[in-house]
Amino acid sequence: MSKLKGPVILVDHDDIGLNRLQVDFKAVGQQSLTAADIQSIAAICDDPLSQLVVLRAKNTPLDTDQQIDALRTICADYLVVMALDEADQHRATEFFRLGAADVLTSGQSAKELTLTLARVDNLAETRRRASQYSTELEKTNVELQESLRLLKQDQLAGLEVQKSLMPESPLAFGDYEISHSITPSLYLSGDFVGYNFVLDRYLLFYFADVSGHGASSAFVTVLLRFMIGRVIRRHMLEKDYVALAQAPEGLVEHINNQLLATGLGKHLTIVAGSLDTETRQLRYVVGAQQPQPILITDNKARYLPGKGKPAGIFEDANWTVEQIHLPERFALVLLSDGVYDLLPNKELVQKERTLLRYLSTSSGNIDQLKEALFIDYIEDPQDDISVLLLTGGM
Repeated sequence: MSKLKGPVILVDHDDIGLNRLQVDFKAVGQQSLTAADIQSIAAICDDPLSQLVVLRAKNTPLDTDQQIDALRTICADYLVVMALDEADQHRATEFFRLGAADVLTSGQSAKELTLTLARVDNLAETRRRASQYSTELEKTNVELQESLRLLKQDQLAGLEVQKSLMPESPLAFGDYEISHSITPSLYLSGDFVGYNFVLDRYLLFYFADVSGHGASSAFVTVLLRFMIGRVIRRHMLEKDYVALAQAPEGLVEHINNQLLATGLGKHLTIVAGSLDTETRQLRYVVGAQQPQPILITDNKARYLPGKGKPAGIFEDANWTVEQIHLPERFALVLLSDGVYDLLPNKELVQKERTLLRYLSTSSGNIDQLKEALFIDYIEDPQDDISVLLLTGGM
């Protein structure tokens, strides 16, 4: 079925030329309309994608850039066929180059005209499909932009929720101060920290890195915040000094069971700890968190011992509580693995050594630490970059 619609539009101011073209098209069953010039086409063309427009080559000069651009525009807007007299046969290539759909030659037979119409018919179908595709693409793009706008709004709202759940930074108690910084790779972060001084004696803290990025990981950080918050509130209300003295024993096991129960398929690495501010005893658990906790004393940095599985993968997993006695003056640094991207070395062992060198003399406060790691100079980080700093006697 022909995709050409409506009568052919013949453009010419020469009645003799027009009559000859009308006869030729009538011979193949094609009705026609006439237009005196190009400017008149729009008024009588009902469908530019499928209505044929015939221009006489002898009335279409291409001597100036303006004339060339005008024909190129007409050929882009309509299905244009150029009618060539014998004197214009050599111009066929130029017309094709400017976008003409086909050409009619002088003395062309009805059979040849029919074949020309068939070729133009195929082009009309191609243009119609391209136009339909372009319209659908534009519609899809508008819908996509709206979806992205809504997603951005949701992400920003989620970011505000995350911020509201973060602890005050810095937070001080006596000679101790704890602070944090989180630089997300997206609006929402899979890294999360929590800490608080409890019953005027214990500092409880945790530092977690949820697998993946974006909203699903951020949701787990919110879940984590409420899971741990509920446990801490219970100990505070009951003034359970015995449980607090044993913290964080059993905490990661509890988180592990809760994550598995959600069925979200998410896991996390974590460091959770408890500092007795009276005895300076630090108890902590490491759940596959890299880098290891870093302790700085007397301008020397070292990694603290401790290892364990991530939480949220293995049922019935257990984590060992490590315990050390802190000196009066110290800095304890926890970092997410996104910090490795900031270090120049290729090998992990070299990165770990470089990290100790950077931090040995630059951990007095959170700004100094971030300066040492160039965190504030990073644009579009590949991974979340998070820091928790606990200092004593500084």
